[in-house]
Parts: sequence; C-alpha cells; structure tokens
Amino acid sequence: DRICIFTDSGKMHTVKVLDLPFGKFRDKAFPIDNYSNFDSSQEQMVCVASMERLLEGELLFVTKQGMSKAVSGQEYDVRTRTSAATKLNEGDTVLLAAFLGENMQLALQSEEGYFLRFSADEIPEKKKAAVGVRAMKLSDTDCLTGAWLFAKGKEQIITYKEKEVALQKLKPAGRDQKGTKIRV
Repeated sequence: DRICIFTDSGKMHTVKVLDLPFGKFRDKAFPIDNYSNFDSSQEQMVCVASMERLLEGELLFVTKQGMSKAVSGQEYDVRTRTSAATKLNEGDTVLLAAFLGENMQLALQSEEGYFLRFSADEIPEKKKAAVGVRAMKLSDTDCLTGAWLFAKGKEQIITYKEKEVALQKLKPAGRDQKGTKIRV
C-alpha cells in the first residue's frame, strides 16, 4: 500500500509503505521528509490516508478563500510521488481535506467572526483539476480561518475568542451564504 499526504499547497505526496524502515516499538520516529517529496519547512499536512482508504472514499476540500469541492478518491490513483491534489486560486491554501460520509455537516469560521453551518451534501463532486464552488460568501478583506466536518447530531465544541461555541447549535443555513456573526 501507499501513504498519501495532502498538503496546504494543494499537493498530494505518496510514499510506498515498503520504502519505510522497520523499527522497534520504542525506537525514535523518522521524518517523512526523508522518504518522500514532502518538505515540512515549505508546506503543512492537512490530511494523511492510505491509498486503499482513499480509493474507497470521497474527499472534501475547503480553501482559505472559501472555495470547496468533493473529489472521488479514484482520481488519486496515480503512480507519481507528487501530484496536484486540487487546483487553487492564486494566494489560496487548503484549510481542510477530510473524508466525506453519510449525514455530514460542515461548519466554517471566517476571520471576521462569521460562522456558517450547512449539510456537506450541498457541495458538488468535481474533478481534482477544478477550483470548486464557493462555500461561504466572504468580504474582500475576509478569509476562512476554520473548517470542521462532523456527523449530524455529534457534539462538536470549539473555542472562539475564549468563548465556547457548539457547532451543531449554529443556525443551519445553505452553502454560499454570509453566515452568523458570533459576538464575544
């Protein structure tokens, strides 16, 4: 099998499991940078998965500029060590890459304090070479700072400016809306 590493720069790096060294339980770990094209000084991991799991599922991408899309895992069955995982607009980065499931909810947080919750089913499936659709309306100076994918009915609590916010209690809305301002 292969390990797939998705990064904030929109790339997918793969590592063959057989290329990784064997070790004992108490041995120190090794940097994945040594066995792949991933460079931890240039990019950050947003999702790690096995190729087997990836081929069975569907991946959701959300970017800092508010774009989103669902992509079939079959599109990532490539033999190259590094490939494009998603297309990004200039200056954009991947904020969330996660596996979709049944009855999933997506909550988004903007830098200006707006929160939006909607069903993940509203995000259409696109090809990996597409930018995607707008998940949340943002002002010219705003960007997303948080994105959470969770099962409907599951309690998900985050801290926003020292105040606890229960994401499942946010007013449900539709995709491509402004959201609700949380006051502190």
